[in-house]
Amino acid sequence: MARFLYSGRTEQHKAALRREADALVLKESRHWRGAMYLLGYAVECRLKAQLMEKYRADTLEELADMLNRRIRRELDLFNHNLELLFDLLDVRDKLIGRDGDQKNLRAFHRCSRWRVDWRYRPDEGNELECRLFFDAVKQFLSFVQQNG
Repeated sequence: MARFLYSGRTEQHKAALRREADALVLKESRHWRGAMYLLGYAVECRLKAQLMEKYRADTLEELADMLNRRIRRELDLFNHNLELLFDLLDVRDKLIGRDGDQKNLRAFHRCSRWRVDWRYRPDEGNELECRLFFDAVKQFLSFVQQNG
């Protein structure tokens, strides 16, 4: 049994879908920063679910144990570091297409700017910033799904 509630692959996948839906509602209500904040959590959950799928782990604890043995250092997967989670998928070298297309790389860079402390920012953000973030997340998650 998982030490942490909701650390299973299915729970992470479902949480990603739910947070994405929540983010869309906030975006439609013109709550730009809140929408981006929740969408970042959707990315985090999708990356965690993808990692569990890739390494055939049922929980984050199992995945952490497996990766810790593999890389011989202690990893904390109960974090919000999108860049670390992405690096664990080991597909960074595929971000630039064979034809030199950098759209996946640009999407990754925009997504990796997400921070959990956005919840404390008093500004509302703006529509353009939000739209660009949503577009980047869509592109990045498509890349992760195809390559992770």
